[in-house]
Amino acid sequence: MAHKKATSDNVVGPLICLAAEPRPREEAEAPAAAVEVAAEATEDKASILAKIKSMFKTKKEDDGLSFKEKLAKAGLSVLLSYGWVSNMSYSVTLSLAWYGFSKKTKLSPLAPGQWKPFLAVYAGFYVFNNIVRPIRFAASAVVSKYFDNAVAFIERKTKLSKKWSIFVMVFLANICGTFAAMGLGVRIASSAAGVPIFPAKV
Repeated sequence: MAHKKATSDNVVGPLICLAAEPRPREEAEAPAAAVEVAAEATEDKASILAKIKSMFKTKKEDDGLSFKEKLAKAGLSVLLSYGWVSNMSYSVTLSLAWYGFSKKTKLSPLAPGQWKPFLAVYAGFYVFNNIVRPIRFAASAVVSKYFDNAVAFIERKTKLSKKWSIFVMVFLANICGTFAAMGLGVRIASSAAGVPIFPAKV
């Protein structure tokens, strides 16, 4: 009657409005979507784990090449830079092992009877170096362009052939550079541990 009075509409009886019922299909789609998202997340995690696992393979991989074969296939510059990166890595781990041993024992590895115990400590770092070998390979691929530039610079300045320029580069970086890095690292480790490199003579 209030509606009729307000609008002059000739309505007899109550006005009935029906609410829309929920669609069963939408209710069923929500859990299905959640399951699909969870499945995609699981697949992504499995993919990431597979990639990490494949990085540390040392045997023949999917393309039929071992790590050494991949290194040889990458080219001379990558091979040379890998040698330098590996030497720097071993220099760092030697320094860390030296520091840890001297800090714990208060003795230098060069002290009488201490070399073998020191090698036992260094063995753990050596194993770690082998584990991170794929990372060293990736780093060598980045460094290789600098090796190429250095070889070209030596060849241009000295008028040497490329073969002799590579020899000079290897001598300077992989030999002189390695001994310099190793000596500096041991010196820093010795100073940090507070133990002289060479034990005092009795």
